[in-house]
Amino acid sequence: MARPVPTGRARVPRMGELARKTFARTLAVLGLSAATILGIAGTAGAAPADRAGDPVVLNGSQLSRLNGVAPGKILAYKWAGKWIQVPVQIDERHKVPARSLYPEDAASKYILDLVPFEMEVYADPKTRSGADEDPGFDADDELVFMAGDSGRAAPAKAALPSGVGPAGATKIAVDDPVGGGKAYVYLFQAPVKWDQSAGKDYVKYDFKLTGLGAGQTLLNDYGYSNSSNPEDSTVTTADYQLHSTDRWMEDELKISAGGASGANILDREAVSAGGLNGCGRSEYTFSGNWDLDANVGNERPADDDEGTYVAIKDGPVRAIRSYMGANSGPYVQAVHKYYADHEDKSIIVRVHPIPDMYVWTDLSAAASGMTYRDQLNRSGVAVDGSPDSLAKPGADGIGSGNLFWQQVTGAQGSATTLVSATASVIDGDNPPFVAYYLDDQNPDGPGEKQCGGDLKAYGAAGFGIDGTFPNTDPNLAPVLVNSRDLTVDRVRYFGGPGATAEQADVFAERVKEPLTATAGKADVREQRAKLGLRLVNRKVKARPGRIVKLRVRAINTGNVTMKRAKVCAGSRSFAKSPCARLANLAPGKSRTLTLRAKVKKNAKGRRVAFFLSYEGKGGDYGVVGVGGGYKIALRR
Repeated sequence: MARPVPTGRARVPRMGELARKTFARTLAVLGLSAATILGIAGTAGAAPADRAGDPVVLNGSQLSRLNGVAPGKILAYKWAGKWIQVPVQIDERHKVPARSLYPEDAASKYILDLVPFEMEVYADPKTRSGADEDPGFDADDELVFMAGDSGRAAPAKAALPSGVGPAGATKIAVDDPVGGGKAYVYLFQAPVKWDQSAGKDYVKYDFKLTGLGAGQTLLNDYGYSNSSNPEDSTVTTADYQLHSTDRWMEDELKISAGGASGANILDREAVSAGGLNGCGRSEYTFSGNWDLDANVGNERPADDDEGTYVAIKDGPVRAIRSYMGANSGPYVQAVHKYYADHEDKSIIVRVHPIPDMYVWTDLSAAASGMTYRDQLNRSGVAVDGSPDSLAKPGADGIGSGNLFWQQVTGAQGSATTLVSATASVIDGDNPPFVAYYLDDQNPDGPGEKQCGGDLKAYGAAGFGIDGTFPNTDPNLAPVLVNSRDLTVDRVRYFGGPGATAEQADVFAERVKEPLTATAGKADVREQRAKLGLRLVNRKVKARPGRIVKLRVRAINTGNVTMKRAKVCAGSRSFAKSPCARLANLAPGKSRTLTLRAKVKKNAKGRRVAFFLSYEGKGGDYGVVGVGGGYKIALRR
């Protein structure tokens, strides 16, 4: 793959008018033409502490030096004694009217526009979100790289990496507020769109709608209302694999990290709204799959089923899966961000008041033999389908903004989940958040209803609201007096067998205290070689019609290796300009060359004047230069 050549960068340095005239006069004295010289010009440590798997996310407002640059032209590098390109990903974001995420003819009485509101979402031309209206990297776009791809601080005035320009060069300092340490990543601008992956792909996302026929697309042919949309979509990394069968429906989790067995330990990712004693609203009805739940007679209403995809993105650093629609909550949104060793999922609730909303992970019988523990039950209990008596958080145990961890571990691998909710409060009337756990092959007690999958509960763990949360749908604010915000977050780390409570504590600290990053101007220079030329034997004597040997010391005063160069001496007193060649002269190194100049027979005067010059290629650029003028004695 050829290296990019920075745009707007001439093959030879640009010169002002006075400089050009002076340079031309010098060339004339040297006996060289501009065409001769210009003709050969060429074309232009470790992450903080142990958080290599955590992302570093910055938005465009933090990277103003790169605002306006085409996202595909921004490259990332770390310094490890030399520049090494590392993967970086830019996900464009923009604000869109919420109603525009559904077609105008989407049939549901709940897709309202009573109080039009905007949502800031990931831009995606494949969905109704559409492409970002601003094609450049702007304030709300996100740039992400992994902490493990950061390195040491580059030396002051280090040369730019090959093929990038100095415009917008940015240094990002990454700090770990938990374990300490600092590391750096540098951002540069390439002249053309370039491979930002650095040859790596941490997450592979294969999104596949199986119900689409030939020529049909997600944008134009998705079942936005009164329809299921079957999928066969997988997310795969070196540590885990997940499988989805529709928007809210997942049925596969295989952990491959650290020698895990790779068994599928997931029965389903469960959702319940309206209580744990029935199946009126579940992940099945949310996805339009009314016939798949376990509630006999739970038939699809004619106007209570909608859904839409907001973004489907697969990049070298992370994948994003964002969708909306949950029965009478058409603006309820889920956002999954998949990284190499963990998944970050948020549910943004926008719906009328609903009692007892719960989300949990129900494992399959293949999870038998694993150990479940959480931050109140650190010793853990066996996942075996037999009920357990566990301590539960108090009323304030999982308050708004608090974190609660849950973990399963065994030969099948380990999954450590950190759950939390962020809610605005009006008059203190929000009901409490509670933890959920059920291990029972025959779940027939109060609050134990299972609505699908194998109808059993193996190590089922999650999070819920004990009571009715007030209105969160902005569209209904005029009807229900007001609305407030509610977001449920789940971060899940995947690892090998043998995870511990202490490791869960560390994960919890990391989620509470994410890596921080600050951006500033990078102190770097363009890659360019430059020669300093000096006549060593200044007392040498020249004779008309004879050859004089000029010993010239050449030193590379630039910052990259001079790949090749031709050093010449020009004078009207020489029959022709003598030259000598050198190759691969490293920065700071010198070499002595001998130029054999024949003096003209009719040379006059007491001294011979000449200039030293060079032309060559160093870094990505052709370079020329003049090393100064000298005079040596002319003897008859």
